[in-house]
Amino acid sequence: MMLGVSESYLIPYGIALGATSSQIAFLASVPGLVASFLQMKSASLTQTVGSRTKLIKFMVFFHALAWLPIILIPYLFPEAKILPWTLLISVILFMSFGAFSVPAWQSLMSDYIPVKKRGKYFGWRNRLQGIFTVTVSISAGLVLHYFGKGDLTGFTIIFVFAMFCRLLAWVCLTQMVEPFRHTSHDVYFSFLDFLRQIRTSNFARFVLFVSLMSFSVNISSPLLPVFLLKDIGFNYAAYMGIVTIASMAGFLFMTKFGKAADRLGNLKVLKIAGWGIALIPILWMVSRNLFYIFFVQFIAGAVWGGFNLLVTNFIMEAVSPQKRIRCISYFNVMNSLAMFLGAATGGVVIHWLPPLFGYSYLALFLLSCACRIFVMIFISRKIKEVRQV
Repeated sequence: MMLGVSESYLIPYGIALGATSSQIAFLASVPGLVASFLQMKSASLTQTVGSRTKLIKFMVFFHALAWLPIILIPYLFPEAKILPWTLLISVILFMSFGAFSVPAWQSLMSDYIPVKKRGKYFGWRNRLQGIFTVTVSISAGLVLHYFGKGDLTGFTIIFVFAMFCRLLAWVCLTQMVEPFRHTSHDVYFSFLDFLRQIRTSNFARFVLFVSLMSFSVNISSPLLPVFLLKDIGFNYAAYMGIVTIASMAGFLFMTKFGKAADRLGNLKVLKIAGWGIALIPILWMVSRNLFYIFFVQFIAGAVWGGFNLLVTNFIMEAVSPQKRIRCISYFNVMNSLAMFLGAATGGVVIHWLPPLFGYSYLALFLLSCACRIFVMIFISRKIKEVRQV
């Protein structure tokens, strides 16, 4: 439920605080980059603590408390110019606590769920999560619409609610127990060792593929809220509809992607979703009509739901349990670095691109599309399926 707020409304919050396009690009990429580098210490810290569940509980508790500085920004800092930068620092803190527990949690879940049931289970889990996410996202959008663009009270209300939800999640996580595998069996290898294997390791090439796709996507995606809220001038209710229709499509089709991957293999279905992601920007060139954008976002949400699910499933199958926490950490570092570089590129390039159909953002979107197609043609074919199907 917290994701229905954090994933959809932190960037609009930055816009409401007066952030520029470049600052929005940093807000969308820098916190994830910093958090991913901290994640590299997740495996070592897990071994020091002696339990994945202990690490997860500690980090999730402080992840919930990290909402407080985000909530208090407009009340503690009256100087308008520093508000976007203060938000950036606060979101870095927030995402660092959240990301630190991810490798340990994914490792834990891979021990809990049998290989042949992961597609079905995670499809069901993510679908259920999607229902709650969409419900909360719609409610949050209506709250913001009620207070209007000039009032930050709505953001305070929905962020307090998100903090409360994260605390409830922490209570649930305190009931989890450590499975049979002990973390001391984890195998150490450095990040440089991992990078040296890109030419020879199937998993390392897979990480390169996902990272380059993230770079291509993030050339344009962080600035989409700016395009919708400022350039086109949609209100929060319209923005809420655009965001939630994508989430709704994601959880509706996620289970179907998961079942198809169980039968056909993760990689084959992943590539289908990847081509969908690559071609989505072309649809944005047709119209800026709200109902047409709903249609485009529904398709985008469906293919993104499948892509994200199958990336996670592929990682779980491609990496041995002894290397899983560290490999997930290194994957997140590569992916977050690519997202940062993509967002930084978009934030700079958009000021130099000529308008396309009246908007510079559409020219940026077309550039992103070209990069996505390049990745699908030349990089995706170098990866092999790891499970016999």
